[in-house]
Amino acid sequence: MTPMKRYQLAAAGPEAALFPSSLQMKQVYWTVVGVPAGRQKAVFDEYGNLEAFKGAPLVQPVWRDAGGKAAAATVDTPIRHALREGWMPMPQAQWTAQPGLELTSQAIALEHDGAPVVLVRHRLRNTGTTAVDGTLSLLTRPLQVSPPWQNGGLSPIRDIAVETGRGGAGVRVNGRLLFQSASAPDLHGVAAFGAHGENEITRFAAAGTAPQAQQASDPQGLAAGLLGWRVHLAPGAQRDIVLAFALGDEVIDAKAVEAAHWPAAPALDVQALLGNGDAGARFDALADAQAAQWQQRLGRIGLSLPDPSLVDMLRAQAAYMLLNQSGPAMQPGPRNYNRSFIRDGSATAAVLLRMGMADTARDYLHWYSTHAVHDNGLVSPILNDDGSVNTGFGSDLEYDAQGQYLWLVAEVARLDGGAQTVREYQPQVKRALKFLQQLRERTLVPGYQADRPAPERFAGILAPSISHEGYSVPTHSYWDDYWALRGWHDGAWLAEQWGDTATAQWARAQYTLLRDALAASIRATMRWKGIDTIPADADQGGSDPTSVSIALDPTGAQDVLPADALERTLDAYLAQVRQRDAPDALYAYTPYEMRNVLTFVHLDRPADAQFMLEHVVRDRRPTAWQELAEVVYSDKRHAIYLGDMPHTWIGAEYARSVFGMLMFEGDRALSLLPGTPPSWVAGPGLKVDGLPTAYGTLAMQARQEGQRLTITLGKGLRADSALKVYWPNRQRPRSVTVDGRAVRDFDAQGVALTRPFSTLVAQW
Repeated sequence: MTPMKRYQLAAAGPEAALFPSSLQMKQVYWTVVGVPAGRQKAVFDEYGNLEAFKGAPLVQPVWRDAGGKAAAATVDTPIRHALREGWMPMPQAQWTAQPGLELTSQAIALEHDGAPVVLVRHRLRNTGTTAVDGTLSLLTRPLQVSPPWQNGGLSPIRDIAVETGRGGAGVRVNGRLLFQSASAPDLHGVAAFGAHGENEITRFAAAGTAPQAQQASDPQGLAAGLLGWRVHLAPGAQRDIVLAFALGDEVIDAKAVEAAHWPAAPALDVQALLGNGDAGARFDALADAQAAQWQQRLGRIGLSLPDPSLVDMLRAQAAYMLLNQSGPAMQPGPRNYNRSFIRDGSATAAVLLRMGMADTARDYLHWYSTHAVHDNGLVSPILNDDGSVNTGFGSDLEYDAQGQYLWLVAEVARLDGGAQTVREYQPQVKRALKFLQQLRERTLVPGYQADRPAPERFAGILAPSISHEGYSVPTHSYWDDYWALRGWHDGAWLAEQWGDTATAQWARAQYTLLRDALAASIRATMRWKGIDTIPADADQGGSDPTSVSIALDPTGAQDVLPADALERTLDAYLAQVRQRDAPDALYAYTPYEMRNVLTFVHLDRPADAQFMLEHVVRDRRPTAWQELAEVVYSDKRHAIYLGDMPHTWIGAEYARSVFGMLMFEGDRALSLLPGTPPSWVAGPGLKVDGLPTAYGTLAMQARQEGQRLTITLGKGLRADSALKVYWPNRQRPRSVTVDGRAVRDFDAQGVALTRPFSTLVAQW
């Protein structure tokens, strides 16, 4: 009978509908609230509950009407979710607490005295024609937003106290001031759980009362607190209750949570922050200021599509990337990760470069270069957020990190000023390349894997690692080899740009050796396994189309794959995906599959690319919060691990997909509209402005009116940039003009041009 089990039993009692749904084994979804790069961040769940920092107790609103009926938002409650402007990380959850009474919970974060402070406003608004009376209680529960199946669950409260004064009140938990209210509550008290749950806090909220005690201790960690406000609202009137959570910058780890020993919160004068008058109006003013900052950060890249939610989702991903950061460390999520993977971080940084935040990407590159590239050239795949090498599972045994690091250096150069701006990393680049060569040479020793069937499948590819998340033991995964090819490609380009001809020639030669060995290995594995699709590894010849996808983008290694086998691999995969649309289909998948959008773009299958994009984005939960969990289940309330959310790497893959459908940078030409579906150029069409590319800054408009497609380019691309323009409908036009002159060398796919243009018109 653990404390968690005792709490779950209490949640099955008469007031079950007032407890968080996770206690009834129902999945819960949340989003992050914080400041960019803050070391502490809160999560706000779909019901308006807030967990201030990792492992903190949640604070839950409960309404009790004048007739004695109490209500809380749960899995069965119709809730309207929103982000400010459709994309800013300022979430809200709105529901009807009783007929004619709307309860809106909103959360924002601001930097105050150098550390994050989260503000939560619960707004009660009378939308009816008669007066409303009741009590709003805010319960501090010994429970995390993150449920037990997410490595969350109980948040032990062994000591709790209410502190009143200066026009408000505060709740102190385990010695730390958890939050303060801007207005004085009418009810306040705390209670231990009791031997059989007889003093569990929910019954007080249901009765519209509060415990008498102002301080309580509970050795089982099940104490709780209540602040309550009596509310009277005339028709059209509203009442705001605002709470302030001072997070600080000191990371609180799992051991501190379990021991219920937390560092002190930074001092915060709530009255000075929120004023002595209308705290709700002050909340609005602070929210407006935060919104202006987000607009300044992410408003520089102009993008419009006929479906504006796709653009909102794009901007939201960039915002979530900044909030998931801990200092310069880019992290995959706000709760399950206190570490930075170069695998995720390189993709995230590449997107931030596209979104106009080159300084943030450069800070990450500098941080990772300083701490992760060793003297022998090994790139550690995982760093803790303090810059130390993570020594957990997979430490220094994930060899995709070599190519991902080299790609990141090159991406920063390509999109932000050229190779000379990353010249300081030349020593790290050369060391990382040398270690790549050593990894390949390990499989070239005489007799390597000679005791296994078809040992030729292992020759000349990279040594086994556990980079591929599907393998828990070291495996000759082709994922590593695709990234290694990218590393050699980008290492050669960087060296050439730096004037290091010898290194560039060596890197190109090594690229060719690995490319040929990899192509031979894939075919040898197919023969040995007796398959006609692309295997994911040389050891088992397993199938994983989503890992094969990186061979096409971003690693550019499509030429090593047998074309017919690649088509069969993706056809079989797509058929499986379509089965999810069957009535009552049961499935689970990871939105990492988003990267298959670009696979279909490179296979010149734009309709399939559009299907994949729409298939994955429909699983945003909640939809309006523009986020995807790491794992998606057909039963959205199934109590099972979903990873973390919002998930930075998945967000990066979404952003790369949208940008890749609009344009693609090859070594010899910039492709325009390679995966753009006809619906994107219909109606008002699409517009891109200020998008960094390897060929300069892209400003483009495209619109189809009837049988006429008009594409215009603004200034910004280099004058010598070769272009390939794709027709979204993949039908050969009757005529094409470029800047008023007829062009005749075009086909059903598109037209190749030797330089940028101002206006291109295709007529069907």
